[in-house]
Amino acid sequence: MRNLTGKETASILGKGIPAYLRGYPTVVSFEMTYSCNANCNHCNMGGLVKEKRIGPADYRRLMKQLKPVIVQVSGGEPLLRDDLTEVMRAIKPEGSITPYLILVSNGWLLTLEKYLALRAAGMNQLSISLCFPDSRHDKWRHIEGLYDHLDRTIPTLAALGHDDVVLNCAITLENMPHIMEIARTAERWGVSISYSAYSVLRTGNRDYTIDSPEHLAALRDQLDQLRSYKEINCGRILNADFNLEGTYEFFEKGEITPCSAGLRFLVVTPEGYLKPCSMHDREYTSLRDIKRSFVPTNECGGCYVSIRSYLDKSLPGLLKEYLSTHSFNKRRSSRAAESA
Repeated sequence: MRNLTGKETASILGKGIPAYLRGYPTVVSFEMTYSCNANCNHCNMGGLVKEKRIGPADYRRLMKQLKPVIVQVSGGEPLLRDDLTEVMRAIKPEGSITPYLILVSNGWLLTLEKYLALRAAGMNQLSISLCFPDSRHDKWRHIEGLYDHLDRTIPTLAALGHDDVVLNCAITLENMPHIMEIARTAERWGVSISYSAYSVLRTGNRDYTIDSPEHLAALRDQLDQLRSYKEINCGRILNADFNLEGTYEFFEKGEITPCSAGLRFLVVTPEGYLKPCSMHDREYTSLRDIKRSFVPTNECGGCYVSIRSYLDKSLPGLLKEYLSTHSFNKRRSSRAAESA
């Protein structure tokens, strides 16, 4: 997530700590649709899908049932839904500080008007996927002209000054040599960026993972450069240092265990079923069923997405990490302002 305001922090902690202690998930990802206008090489979704979708009233009920303080609205491509803003208002009633509401999109359907409508509907953060720092992004996602569209649109949104646009880059063998170029694209566009790791669980295709000594050495070099860049460009790279190191460890070992899926975070399908995470197909009808059937036997370590990497930490660990990072960024910002 981007750096939080004082009110956002107080609200998330005030509601999140009691919910955490009572066993509710901190983060829920609502998959709005399985349909997507892209067909990305590293993803198992793509194309238009006939499906049943729950509506705003159902999302309002699920929010009362699951009590998350952070909600990710994703897909497929959520901007394909005509009722998206109504759904977001159901998830986050007008005037509420929580949940912290993140929308994840490939950005092809994004316009200034849609961005403003999403903000009015309660969106705190717009997360746009970026795989390459040029037109190779189009070929990877199979949308011709996508990179140029983002190159025009994102700087326009960033110039409004809300500091709520974040790029997300899933690291694969193909784009790993360009990690720093992608970070500089975020800088040029005036936004922040977060990195995550490609998982073979998505597609079953090992061609995109990083596992040879040569490629791991190249990944280490890129991540070391990213850390140095992060020292200078405060707040531009949102990954914590432990997260970057965990990304390397994930590729090196092929997995990271244990995983808190189904306990600290979960997914809701377009039909309204619950899943411990997007990598597992088994569906549940209640949080209790997930805790009884999935959590005690979960030995999966086959992904290292950003949400998982943070929520696998204990509550004291999460608080320590947030407070240290927040304090660091404030000091960095203060020094940057003094030298400007």
